[in-house]
Amino acid sequence: MNQFTDLFPDDCSSGKTIGTNTTSNVLRAGIDREKAIAIDNHALRFKPLIQPGWGRQGIAYGPYQRQNGLAVAVLLLNGHNTSQAETMEWLYKRIPRWLKGSETESVSKRVLAWLNSRQKQGTVRRLLGWVRICAEVTKFFPLAKIDDNLAVGWFADVVPDNPTQGNSFVVRATGAENGELLASVGNIGTNLLSVFRGLQNVPVYYVVILREQGAAYYAASLPQVRGLPAYPQLRPVAIDAVNAEAFVYAGIHQSVLGQVGFRADTRVYGVKTETVTGLASWYGTAHAADALLGLENITTTSAEVGGSWQVLSGSLERTQEGLVATENHSLAILAPQTTSGLLHLKILAGDQPANLGVIWRFQDRDNYWCCRLNHQQVCLQLMEAGQTKEIFVSKDDFIGSNSITYLQILDDGQELRIYLNGKLVGDRTVQPETNCIFTDERLATATGVGIAIFEANSALCLQNFEAHPRTVSLPTLDLGLPWWHEGTKLIIQDDFQVGQGDLAGKTTQLGDRLWQKTIGKGVFKIQSGIAQVNASVEHPNPGRTAYTVAWDNPIADVSVTILPPGKERGQGEKGRAGLIFMQDRNNYIIINTWLDDFYAGESISCFFRLDGFEEIYDAVWSNIGQAIAFGKPYTLRVVFDGNNYTVQVNHQTVLYRALTDVYPWASPLKINRLGIVANWEWGDDTGSGFSDFMVSK
Repeated sequence: MNQFTDLFPDDCSSGKTIGTNTTSNVLRAGIDREKAIAIDNHALRFKPLIQPGWGRQGIAYGPYQRQNGLAVAVLLLNGHNTSQAETMEWLYKRIPRWLKGSETESVSKRVLAWLNSRQKQGTVRRLLGWVRICAEVTKFFPLAKIDDNLAVGWFADVVPDNPTQGNSFVVRATGAENGELLASVGNIGTNLLSVFRGLQNVPVYYVVILREQGAAYYAASLPQVRGLPAYPQLRPVAIDAVNAEAFVYAGIHQSVLGQVGFRADTRVYGVKTETVTGLASWYGTAHAADALLGLENITTTSAEVGGSWQVLSGSLERTQEGLVATENHSLAILAPQTTSGLLHLKILAGDQPANLGVIWRFQDRDNYWCCRLNHQQVCLQLMEAGQTKEIFVSKDDFIGSNSITYLQILDDGQELRIYLNGKLVGDRTVQPETNCIFTDERLATATGVGIAIFEANSALCLQNFEAHPRTVSLPTLDLGLPWWHEGTKLIIQDDFQVGQGDLAGKTTQLGDRLWQKTIGKGVFKIQSGIAQVNASVEHPNPGRTAYTVAWDNPIADVSVTILPPGKERGQGEKGRAGLIFMQDRNNYIIINTWLDDFYAGESISCFFRLDGFEEIYDAVWSNIGQAIAFGKPYTLRVVFDGNNYTVQVNHQTVLYRALTDVYPWASPLKINRLGIVANWEWGDDTGSGFSDFMVSK
């Protein structure tokens, strides 16, 4: 099978993509049951399915013969990482809400605008999707529960029955935490290893590099994204040592898109397969690795990568079955040049009790971290200044007799995670609130890694020890950088310290721009350094209200500090504050936060008014956990170039979109005005405040 790069330069209408060829004449195979796959604006588009489920929507390339170093790289933006199959309200409630929209105009004007808009495209498909998931229908034809919505990587079939098996990344809906990134680690344990929760709706590089048995997983994204480095650095996140299908297909498969009838398309910007010749060994990108096989003492031979072993105590012998200890308390260390972020070890236990450990963040014999495990428990220990400190013990996780166990440790320098056979280690009855994820930066810059066997046991053998850097670079798999921009010159600034009363008519402290009320009937009043929405629980802001200043540059980097109303949940407060970018009153986008009582989380939401019409069920959002709270200020930052935009909350990137990701026909907006807004989003703001408004170019 030819190796290739597919950047989707050729437009294809819906239902016409599968069966076409890439520019290098590689067939785009797969399945498109509902004719919902298209290509436009140099990206593949997956539209939401009417009938959710695997085996209905996906693209595949292949087959390929499995070999060390065979990689697939995919750059994509999942439509919504918390997509799941779920029942929406009754149709008799949904349709009136759809007709009313955001209530910025009468229903009759809205219907007339809809008739003249391009946003009515796909309405029949939208209605059919609503019918399938509405309460009236699911009462008699229940929806299958689907939380795993996206699979990317290598699969045994061109259209796999279950894409969560194989060597693939999987995205799972997690509600308030948005998405969970998982990696398939073979038919062991839980099968899907949870890399982290809180995957935001941003472009992600997914890279899966095959081995003769198993695979290594890597991921990256934009700057300041939780859990992932900024591309071109890639984070090694998982090792599979089990899967061994001889022939595989590179693919992307979707089971469900959107939530409760909201529409969000997945965009695939590039796919590439390549045999990376420098990774043709079993350990791939590891900077310390040893199969631990042979017939000599470990001190007489070097590791395959990482130099010579330093035995600090005891004695360790290579055998044809793996490394064994001939003395108690045997400990050996390797010294790679940089810190390790992913460690993996295969453990073969016999019928005698096993007692061993993996060491990392090793500074010296008196300072290091150790994951110690035996037939009764797993223990996370810190050796600090020669004193052993027990950080955590789980008696729910242990090494079984006559078993093969795969131990994996993830460490990004702050958070530590330990896995046995793909399962996150931890007694969840003891510490359910942390899910046994430990935040600790002690010895975070120490680079040593190693192995310890505390009780000599000829029936305990260790194989295939590997430690990978926290990030790696793989330039041969490049698909280009995701869009990113930051302003460098401050043009407008206003801390709202000057003046009292209505913000309209005031000028900014830097830039001398005049504030005007551009949309709505509400009032923002300046008081004590805050532009306050004049509203309360009893008298919420009367619909969408925006105050703006003039702007004359094609790109804007805007930040503002927002103080949500109230002090805590349960007071009836609603936070709907945000930023607005306008071409004119018929063409603008709003990015606002959503904070409410009835959901134990928050979100960043985007609404689009184009050509005089706004489809509220095309709103795009990302759930941000509990990153903001009632009565506590936070920073919202949006960078927008008329088409692409990124959103940050408290300096963490939580959302990316392009207008053309939402509407393929959209033209870039000219940013003539920008400012602050109290939006309507299933409720009105009850008194948010704005401060420290800044705009750069």
